[in-house]
Amino acid sequence: MYSLRQVSWLFFVSINIVKGVACVFVIISFYCVGNVLLVQRKIHHGMMAAVFTAMGILPVIEAAHAEPNAYNDRLSGGWGGARSAMSDQGFDWDITYKIDYIVKLNGNRERGNTFWLDNLDVVVSFDGEKSGVKGFSSMFHVLSNRGQKPAIESDRLPHGLDNIETPRGGNTTKIYQAWIQQSFGESGISVLAGLYDLNSEFYATKSSALFIHPTFGIGAELAGTGQNGPSIFPTTSLGLRLKYESTGGAYAQAVLLDGVPGDPDNQHGTHIQFSKGDGTFFVSEIGCLTESGKESSGKFAFGAWRYTAKFDDLLDVDAAGNPIRRNSYGVYVLGEHTLWQAGEKRLRGFLRVGRTEGDTTQFEQALGAGLLWEGFIPGRPGDQLGLAYAQETNSIKYRLSSGISVDRERSLELAYRSKITPWLAIQLFAQYLLNHGSDPAENKTWWLGMRFQLDV
Repeated sequence: MYSLRQVSWLFFVSINIVKGVACVFVIISFYCVGNVLLVQRKIHHGMMAAVFTAMGILPVIEAAHAEPNAYNDRLSGGWGGARSAMSDQGFDWDITYKIDYIVKLNGNRERGNTFWLDNLDVVVSFDGEKSGVKGFSSMFHVLSNRGQKPAIESDRLPHGLDNIETPRGGNTTKIYQAWIQQSFGESGISVLAGLYDLNSEFYATKSSALFIHPTFGIGAELAGTGQNGPSIFPTTSLGLRLKYESTGGAYAQAVLLDGVPGDPDNQHGTHIQFSKGDGTFFVSEIGCLTESGKESSGKFAFGAWRYTAKFDDLLDVDAAGNPIRRNSYGVYVLGEHTLWQAGEKRLRGFLRVGRTEGDTTQFEQALGAGLLWEGFIPGRPGDQLGLAYAQETNSIKYRLSSGISVDRERSLELAYRSKITPWLAIQLFAQYLLNHGSDPAENKTWWLGMRFQLDV
């Protein structure tokens, strides 16, 4: 009989062979198998041993192989010690695969249909401190998405219902992030440059990360702006980020990004281009972390953003009948905190409110709030149960220009996530969407879904 780990590994490799990126993992697999045999047989001669010895990696591989629990939380394990060896040199690999199944329970269109979609993240991060490069770090992040489009294919929901769904034509493999960062000693100042995901540091709350609906990642009032969206999933742009962090938890950060990520006319692959009229996108945020520790969720922050390029006003026109061109800008405030804790049990809450100028964007205001209960089942501290609510208010100009009388959209999500093994998590979720999309017959829809997440 095959073990769950073996079955999961075979499934993962099979899926990614179809996706066209398995070559990376095949190379890694042969590399790891070679290392395992090398260590088990204690072969200290030959070309591989000579190379590893010259690099100083062989002793580390042997030490890591002697630790049976090293990387036990990853499906592929420690790669025969190679993973630990690379980590000691500053290189860490994080490979995560997600696959979602979603079924629509009601409505006139696509009722009862099941949709599937997946997401693969391959991240290689480098910590220069481990290699003697003080204060230096970098990241290289490859993103691959395949599958169906439940929001587009069913209700034409403009802002989606699953946070790994890509736009039409967006099933592709691309470089998602590629940046370098330099920190300056104990000053608390760091500078980052490169392809950058805005939501990795801005408009982010840890306690909302459980939920599948995209609006709990970054507010919908900001996500729907720009010619090709801001620099967030699934397309990022080049930017320069400056950050200051105090020892007491206060921080201030600002980023300047290319105003149009990728190529709006081609969602396939990686595109870095600077076209006339792109302008820039500026975001700043100040805040304070109120709880200490690696798993801290206490945070309060205020942010502001603005595009330098101008966009068509949704309603106002000039004397010639052409739309007046205006800047797009907005602000947001967020907070999250541990509301109650007893041993391994913890109840956390979050609240986020954002607002735009209301002239160039559909949503004038957005609100998101939720509760996250961790460790509610005795002996299972990693399990999570969450309930979240989101509300987006359509601007008056959008309603008048579109003829849609709906004042606001609402979303309610219930989610439960359980770690089946250290490297496999299963999440069940239900969503109730009210007034999403433009079809009055589809204004109240129920969705059920399941997410499988493999930490490879």
